[in-house]
Amino acid sequence: MVSVVHETCRPATLERVSQTRKMIAQTLKARGVSDQLSNKIQLCYSEATANLLEHTDPMPTFIDVCLECSDGKWLLHLNDDGQSWDPTLPERVQSLDTFEEKEGGRGLALIQSMTDEVEYTHRTTFTENRLTLKWKIQQVAATKPSILIVEDDDSQRRLITAYLSSAFHVVEAENGETALNYLTTHSVDLVISDIRMPGMDGISLKKALHNHTNTLLTPFIFLTYADSPDIRDNALGLGIDDYLVKPVSKSALLQSARRVLHRSEQIYRQLTDKVNQRITQGLTPSLPSLSHNWKTALATRNTGIGGGDVVLHRDTANYLMVNLVDIMGHDVAAKFFSYAYGGYLRGLMFHLEDNDSPSANLLNRLSDCAMEDNLLSQVILTCCSVSMFDNGTISLASAGHPAPILITPNGSRFLDVGGILPGVLYGAEYIPLSLQLQPGERIALYTDGLFEAAETQEDRQKLEHDVVEMLQITSSLPLDESVERVMQVFDTKGDWHRDDATIILLEWQGEYAVTGLD
Repeated sequence: MVSVVHETCRPATLERVSQTRKMIAQTLKARGVSDQLSNKIQLCYSEATANLLEHTDPMPTFIDVCLECSDGKWLLHLNDDGQSWDPTLPERVQSLDTFEEKEGGRGLALIQSMTDEVEYTHRTTFTENRLTLKWKIQQVAATKPSILIVEDDDSQRRLITAYLSSAFHVVEAENGETALNYLTTHSVDLVISDIRMPGMDGISLKKALHNHTNTLLTPFIFLTYADSPDIRDNALGLGIDDYLVKPVSKSALLQSARRVLHRSEQIYRQLTDKVNQRITQGLTPSLPSLSHNWKTALATRNTGIGGGDVVLHRDTANYLMVNLVDIMGHDVAAKFFSYAYGGYLRGLMFHLEDNDSPSANLLNRLSDCAMEDNLLSQVILTCCSVSMFDNGTISLASAGHPAPILITPNGSRFLDVGGILPGVLYGAEYIPLSLQLQPGERIALYTDGLFEAAETQEDRQKLEHDVVEMLQITSSLPLDESVERVMQVFDTKGDWHRDDATIILLEWQGEYAVTGLD
């Protein structure tokens, strides 16, 4: 067992636990832990410590944090001297009676869903409470690139295999038919084939591979004695990657294989980057500037690396709905999930029944769909949904999303609305918050990247203060100007390379703003 983080938060404060969370994140990154697992560990740590500091009585005077790697598992131990609570009881997980469903409302259900094992020991006269969260480490074996050798001559096939087996995983086939049958059910990184073989020869094999989607782009090398201008032209016309004439040395064969595979990897990265760019362009947010007597404005900063913020709206006869989604992750897969969730949410929006709480109803359905869908259940996201009506009423619902900000001429405050992350608990219900806005009052929706972009906890608090202050200072300016001024604060004091950041401003114009009637 190796202890990689051991920190005691004394006194037990949100600032101290935030500093420790940063230490945990840095340690996991340095040890090559995936973003997905690191996010789970950090979220569970945050939820457990938030419960200790906000919902226990007496609250602890210290929280001892220990992160360990042992026996193929990551273990997070939290010791404290506050009120005992047992997050492992099934009835508590179902009712969520230990955590409030606020500030993300993730609590017990999140901890249960995002860990492989939870243990809890109540404190005694001589010991503290001890919560242990465990995650199994998925062992990914280092794999060599795979090469299929297609050669009818046994001695040549064994020689080529001997040349390549130290650097590659080699599979053998004695003719074209055997190779084609193998490739219909298995994937390889490279095919090296002779040309002249009984039955299906190398030329026919390459042509047959063009008819199968999974082998169309498989790198291909001809290694043959058959060298004539006609044969060479015919082979090169099939789009092969190299043509080697026997006899060939071990070094020449290895060099060719490595060069072809490197080129294939470059092409894959280029294609991936193009897909990433196309998806990013497809996710470019937009909102109607005026609808149902509501003005809107948004600004965003996109890192371009995975995940992302998604803004979707629906303009119905009765209301304008706006949804702000934050997809976690920093790779191309996360970008794909952003696109997939965008389509999923768009479909849910347009199949909602009109009622008094369309935003809450949307999140109810989104959460169940996220839990049932094998693809979408693999990603963590937060979502804030708002519905705006002609008379100035706005209904807000949140699924693990940062609290919206209400800006009035008399000051600004965070709104008390929250709910569990989507896809964590079956039958999750989201309680909407309804407000009647007056002309001159505004609502700000945003993703956590707006405040999380600063380096230290102190800097993040300063950034949050300055953003809220700028929202207040610019509350009399047009929405577009105000939102840009806010993002200027973010650009100056934050680091937009760390995470995507989006802010949306909403303002009611008065019941007769559009018609101009008295």
